[in-house]
Amino acid sequence: MVICYKKEFAIRMDMSEKHISHLINGKVELTPDVAQRLELVLGIPAKIWNDLESRYRERLAKVNQELEDEKEITLARKFPYQKMSTEGWVSKTDDFDDQVRNLRRFFEVANLKVLYSLGVLDSHEKDEDFSVVAKNQANELKDKK
Repeated sequence: MVICYKKEFAIRMDMSEKHISHLINGKVELTPDVAQRLELVLGIPAKIWNDLESRYRERLAKVNQELEDEKEITLARKFPYQKMSTEGWVSKTDDFDDQVRNLRRFFEVANLKVLYSLGVLDSHEKDEDFSVVAKNQANELKDKK
C-alpha cells in the first residue's frame, strides 16, 4: 500500500518516484522549486522546507568536515612535531589543533592530505619516514629564502 502512496505523491509533485526517493534519502538537494511544489501539495510553507534543507546541508557539511579533520589528525600525528619545533621549523605548542595548523603552514597546504597529491608523501609507502619528509621541506623553505 505504501508504494501506491509514493507513486501518487510523485504524480502530485510532478516528479519521478526515483527523484522523490532520492529527495527523501538526502541524495539530492531540496531546491526552491521543490519547496514550492511541497507547499502546494502538502500545505507546508516553502520557507520551512528551504530552512530545513539549509540546516540539513550545514550539518552534513560539518559532519563531513569532522571526518576530514580526523583523517588529517591521523596523518599529522605521524610527523615528529617536537623535533620539528626544536629545529625551529614550527612553533612549539602542546595544542594539537595548533600543531595541525602549523604543519599546514610549514608544508604550505590547506590540508595535510594533499601532501600525497603533491608527491611529498607516498600513499603506497607503509614505512614512510616522516622525519625525512619534514627535513626535505625545511631545506626547500630555506632554499626559497
